[in-house]
Amino acid sequence: MKRKIVVFFMAFMMLTTIPTSAFTITNEGSISDIEIPSDSESSQNGLLPSGIKIEYTEGTEETDNLPSKFIPKTASSTMAEYKAATTSVKDQGMTGACWAFATFGNLESFYLTKEKKEYDFSENHMRYAMTNGDKYTNPYGYDLNVMDGGNYWMSLAYLTRNTAGGPVYEKNDPFDENNDRPVSTTLSKPITGQYVKSVKMLGDVDYTPSTDHWWKKAEYKNYISDIKAMIQSYGAVYSGYCDEGSQTVHYNKFQYADKTKGTGIAYLSDLRNDKGNYSLVGEANHAITIVGWDDSFSRDNFYSDCKPDSNGAFLVKNSWGDSWGEGGYFWISYEEMFSETCAVTSMTTRKSLYDHLYEYDTLGLTDIYSADSKTFTIMNRFSRETTKQQKVTAVSSYFLQPGVTVNVYVSPNGDASKLTKVASKKISDPGFQVIPLDTKITITDSQYLVAVECKSSSENVDFSVEDRWTWQDCGMDLTTQAKASAGQSYFGTTISSVKKGSYTDLTKEVADGKELENANICLKAYTKNTGTTLKSISKVSVSNVKTKTYTGSNTSQSPVVKLNGKKLTKGTDYKISYSNNKKPGVATMKITGIGKYYGTVSKKYNIKPKKTSITSLSSKSKKKLTVKWKKSTGATGYKVYVRKQGSKKWTLKKTTSKTSYTISKLTSKKKYYVKVRAYKKSGSKTIYSSYSATKSKKIK
Repeated sequence: MKRKIVVFFMAFMMLTTIPTSAFTITNEGSISDIEIPSDSESSQNGLLPSGIKIEYTEGTEETDNLPSKFIPKTASSTMAEYKAATTSVKDQGMTGACWAFATFGNLESFYLTKEKKEYDFSENHMRYAMTNGDKYTNPYGYDLNVMDGGNYWMSLAYLTRNTAGGPVYEKNDPFDENNDRPVSTTLSKPITGQYVKSVKMLGDVDYTPSTDHWWKKAEYKNYISDIKAMIQSYGAVYSGYCDEGSQTVHYNKFQYADKTKGTGIAYLSDLRNDKGNYSLVGEANHAITIVGWDDSFSRDNFYSDCKPDSNGAFLVKNSWGDSWGEGGYFWISYEEMFSETCAVTSMTTRKSLYDHLYEYDTLGLTDIYSADSKTFTIMNRFSRETTKQQKVTAVSSYFLQPGVTVNVYVSPNGDASKLTKVASKKISDPGFQVIPLDTKITITDSQYLVAVECKSSSENVDFSVEDRWTWQDCGMDLTTQAKASAGQSYFGTTISSVKKGSYTDLTKEVADGKELENANICLKAYTKNTGTTLKSISKVSVSNVKTKTYTGSNTSQSPVVKLNGKKLTKGTDYKISYSNNKKPGVATMKITGIGKYYGTVSKKYNIKPKKTSITSLSSKSKKKLTVKWKKSTGATGYKVYVRKQGSKKWTLKKTTSKTSYTISKLTSKKKYYVKVRAYKKSGSKTIYSSYSATKSKKIK
């Protein structure tokens, strides 16, 4: 996975009505030291670290007055207000599905904490929906075997997309350890309707082993405090760490000081003993759910050769079954390197949020781009689903920079100049967010635009993209299902410049020699039906369609369009687009329903070649007549006709692609009349121009 930089050459930025590129995209860096867990290891890990790196920002959580303990098990009555709600321990078996279990460990805890509702969601459905099998290709999944593992970016794509999404209840898709099944089986499972409205990504403190005592630095201690604050606010959180093997000595069995509690398991990896300058974030290979903490947890409970410097540990709900560890739980030192910590912060339902969800990023966020500008606009063009009139009510994206202000705009008819501001929000927590619109916009065309202008006062703006992700070490593509088309995603500078037509199609860009023809911006739109049913124009009558003559300019029509006898109005009820409407041949006029109408009707019409003119007519030899004429642009050829004086019959003498011809075997001393017409072959059809003016000549 790569992070790109979009460089603006402002001196050359021109505001035009034609989308133009004024950007160069280059590669900033990549993650090349990540390994895909093998099936033999997958019983104890399965977290596939992504190349999406969000920098940790201090101060996004309130960490004052945090309790010294926040433990969901055997909590005393005085700690009731600090008790994090959790669901039961699950078992991933010999699969790499820890990422799915940790995801739902977080989501299920959120519902218990915020709504006092207990759910049991299907990890099985998530892992099948987001990966491929050995025999079946999943058009909505990563190019990973279902046993290979995943990460939270995959989870979030699954929870927020429209097709092959979720969640699904456990009872409707119970967990199994199989590694293959048809995609149709996954799609047939009934989804529950819950929808993620916002997720906070804490980001990562990206240290290396050579960083001197990184676990003692103030930044990392603040990171640990923020994890605690997130647990207290939202319930158990998703995180990742470096697992060195479930049976290694690093998982140390210890005796609680209060012996009535029996024994527990305490873990700390030996990352602190490693050497080198590689990213420790990339070492995370197992996803967990952190459910609580104890600042006084003794350092002596850890393995003797790898003790932390200080007391304190998180309590973790694992996914290795309740027969492992302490009923499925274990303790992990604050001095471990945690990665990709995140939590759901708000939920809604699909039914309340939308009737239609428009998106191009079914695989979710796979790449981040950065513009060397503090103001940047992203925009998607969507085609309206038919039969129901709709209002755009919300948008969403991955907003990964706290402090950035996002202004949302919608154009109801696909015209960028009609973009209207409908919402504004300052991002406080980096992550995924649904932004409800203050003003709902009714879609009036077959296409509409959604744009987000991002403004930062201190740093360049990042934006999120679904693109092909190539594994650096082996060159393996992990997201070959990422596909894009021209006319879907765009980017530009300020919204005012975008409204004037200065924006660039993302698929036309190149990054370090890589063409981005498969890249789309992660920007979704949500619509609700207004209650009005649209009318189909499939049975309209179209009249007053005329044959046109080539002039060098695009041709157009002024058709009369009627539906059930009612004349429809251009610009209100329908719009017209053309193809092949300039050169001689067969042109197509497409009538598309807008406003309260939908559908398309195509009508063809002829563009005949411009008539030629005879430039000379001469007889320099007996019984012969030479005719020359002007070239007709776009013509396939010409037909030469002759009539002898006194006769009313014209005779076709020659069909030629040339612009001159000598007619022979004529009668001497007689006067002949000549005319020429051009023609255009279009398939099996021949389209003729008008005849040239007639000229006459008496021959030798």
